[in-house]
Amino acid sequence: MVVIGLAAVSPALADAADVVEQHLLLPVSIDGHDEQLEALIVRPAAEGRYPVALIVNGAFRHPRESQAAGLAHLAHDFAHRGWLAAVVVWRGYGTSTGTVQDDAGTCAAPDPGRYIDAHAADLAAALVSLRTRPDVEPAVAIGLGISVGGMSMLDLAARSDHPLAAVINMSGGLWHNAKPFAPDPTCGPFEDELVRKVGAMGRAAVPTLWLYALNDPWFQPEFARRMSAAYRQGGGTVDLRFLPPFEADGHTLYRWEANALTQPNIDDFLRAHGLPALVDDRVFAPVRPTLALDDQHLLDHYLRMPTEKALAVPASGPGAYYVYAERSMEAARRRALERCRAISRSTCDLVAENTTLTGKWRSLATRDALTIERSPAK
Repeated sequence: MVVIGLAAVSPALADAADVVEQHLLLPVSIDGHDEQLEALIVRPAAEGRYPVALIVNGAFRHPRESQAAGLAHLAHDFAHRGWLAAVVVWRGYGTSTGTVQDDAGTCAAPDPGRYIDAHAADLAAALVSLRTRPDVEPAVAIGLGISVGGMSMLDLAARSDHPLAAVINMSGGLWHNAKPFAPDPTCGPFEDELVRKVGAMGRAAVPTLWLYALNDPWFQPEFARRMSAAYRQGGGTVDLRFLPPFEADGHTLYRWEANALTQPNIDDFLRAHGLPALVDDRVFAPVRPTLALDDQHLLDHYLRMPTEKALAVPASGPGAYYVYAERSMEAARRRALERCRAISRSTCDLVAENTTLTGKWRSLATRDALTIERSPAK
């Protein structure tokens, strides 16, 4: 186990506090060209300097449809862990300037390294720019990348200046001429070259967490194992975890609906390496005896859902109501109370905000029955 020492915001304090958002165009220099990358930054509201959690999505069929806000739930969770989370958008994607980097060669002449290196250059430039901010602690940064973003984060970590202390590779890979669950049998050389590239990135020698759903249509368990084996052989450290099938498409673990699968694994990984993680949910231990077994399962669901969430109960009668994945704690409080009042026809109190119990939680103990109703995010 590698433990990374870090003097940062206490995760408990970070989770209890509000966070702030900033949507901007991040000035960067890439290969001698000045560009601007769309970015969403979320950090604890308290003044201070925070380590960076750099987050990026994969490739899009229509690049301009990409938005940093699409990963806001991941950024908010990291901000509540005590990080300055920055979701960045590739060159030529969303509102970022520049040209889309999409040259990976062909099946006959594969060059996935060119594609991955170009995307890692975007990430390196973003990190350099972020480290000039007065609210950033420049000594520590981690990366979370999705699909080709996962490969690009591994590539960034392998650079000689060692810019990342750890990497979370979510559904990482790069495909060519493939269909869901059906790799092109004539494109084996492309897969072979990708595996060689992944092996070379193992020289990073930093902790990495690899998350794949068992029903990922592009990178199925056999190929994920092949890539991770190459990474280890190249000197890398891999914590490879296969998650249960997620809906119809396991390649979409980045969605907030998958948080119940991904969040516990991410926090286990962060804690294991001495990095800020979400508050341990044992703070809810006093509440569990007041709940029926089915409602304990729903409480677990609440705890695993993205932050900016709140749980409300009526002053009289059964029921409890929660919302999650809002864009502010204020919105979560308001929506939870509105939902509780509308359905219970009673006054309501908040008993939890994110994973912090309020002083009203003891009202749960007076109830004969408690039925929890959830309200999905939009």
